[in-house]
Amino acid sequence: MHFISTTSQESLMIASALKLKHLSALWSVALLLTLFISSPNSCAQTRNYHTTKLYQNKIDSAIQMLQSTDPQDVSRYIDAELHPDTLQSFGGDGRERYIAYISDIKRFHGSLSLLSYEKLSDEKLRSEPLQLSARVRSASTELDYQLRLDLSAEAPYQITNIDIVYARAQAAENNKLNKQQLAQQLSAYVDRLTKRGTFSGVVLLSDQNGVLYQSAKGMADLRYQVPNNTDTKFNLASMNKMFTAISILQLAETKKLALTDKLVRYLDPALFAKGDFDQITIQQLLSHTAGLGWPAYPDTHPNNLRHLNDYRPLLKHLPLNAKPGSRFGYSNEGMLLLGMVIEKVSGLSYDDYVQQHIYAKAGMTQSGNFDIDGVTANMAMGYFYSQQLKSMQSNWFIQAIKGNAAGGGYSTIHDLHKFATALTSYQLLSPELTQLAYSAKPELNSPNYGYGFSVRSAHNGRVVGHAGDFIGVSSALRIYLDKGFTLVVLANQSFASEPVVNKADLLLQQL
Repeated sequence: MHFISTTSQESLMIASALKLKHLSALWSVALLLTLFISSPNSCAQTRNYHTTKLYQNKIDSAIQMLQSTDPQDVSRYIDAELHPDTLQSFGGDGRERYIAYISDIKRFHGSLSLLSYEKLSDEKLRSEPLQLSARVRSASTELDYQLRLDLSAEAPYQITNIDIVYARAQAAENNKLNKQQLAQQLSAYVDRLTKRGTFSGVVLLSDQNGVLYQSAKGMADLRYQVPNNTDTKFNLASMNKMFTAISILQLAETKKLALTDKLVRYLDPALFAKGDFDQITIQQLLSHTAGLGWPAYPDTHPNNLRHLNDYRPLLKHLPLNAKPGSRFGYSNEGMLLLGMVIEKVSGLSYDDYVQQHIYAKAGMTQSGNFDIDGVTANMAMGYFYSQQLKSMQSNWFIQAIKGNAAGGGYSTIHDLHKFATALTSYQLLSPELTQLAYSAKPELNSPNYGYGFSVRSAHNGRVVGHAGDFIGVSSALRIYLDKGFTLVVLANQSFASEPVVNKADLLLQQL
């Protein structure tokens, strides 16, 4: 659960949607003929033909469901196409949760028009399970996405996963912007998203000379119609993982622990179930390569999970799904364990350590793991669309009652800007350890993640940071190391930060 125009563009989207069935038929015939004619032998031709026909039908069915205005089409699609094991993996309410998830995607994008099918290569045709893909455009965000469907290996080839991910694009070389134009275009884009109901939150973009653009949109509290402002505190979800990683590296810098230390040096092995938990190292937890799975915790009242020690009795339910160090597997519980290590080594509570050694050093006066049932000024409530209520609903009864080392804390765009400045000016760690934090770790089987930081290199050079997503929460920090920009987007609405981040990324390419 841890968890996007111009008039002519909109007209084109509408026209594309109306022509979808006719275009699908034409593309289907062309694609089938191309694959059939080019196959070197009849057996391969027959297999390619039938596989491609299946591919076409599955993609078309998903597109039609996503474009349908009948809300019941989602449940009909889930019942007809989703593999039972996929639904069961979410527990007894898996069907309802998946229906809600797909309905949220539909509502967020407004409409998804088909642009093209991804051609199936010989390698993909031979692969099992088969992943199908098509390029679609979102009416709400004006951006392109990849619609991906994973099929089961056995007949009747049901769908095991549905995913809609941003299709990274390169900006046109001949369309250069200056910083003022960039800020103006980003502002106009955020305004369009807000008008469509796609964005509620705050945005800050800065360079090394200061803030270029900041704005607040939407409501912090819908019931009382309290608007967001640039000092509003937003839930960070997984962004707290950066603070946990920095804390561990600080303790390593002062020789209070080593990154190669085993976890059980600091936590009693008896806390865990059977398995190679005694082989897990600190650096594996930092890089999400410890092999931890998703736990099935027993029902526990939120009031009983306010502190890290409250999770200790639950660690028996934490599975080990892979040999430690063998592969990347994102884990919230891994960061919880690191929080316990911080408390053991420092002698402070996790919250006190982060407050003294990160927030205070960076000048972050509005950040913390606040009890959401307490009274904290200027805090945004998270919202999502409820299929049951047919209206927006608060997430306060489904999120954790207090943040911790894995996520769920609160901060502001200004505090996170201060964090990025303190980090990159080596106020929190030495240059060597700072670089270690936001360098990818392929040697640890973590090619796109460092120690508590996501890492990417693309058209804007090196970019580091972290995102956070939960129901009614969408947050992101991106630090453009080579270009000298910082982008902070905090939203109290599901999925809402993603289009702003991707649009800003495209605009930064045009500088």
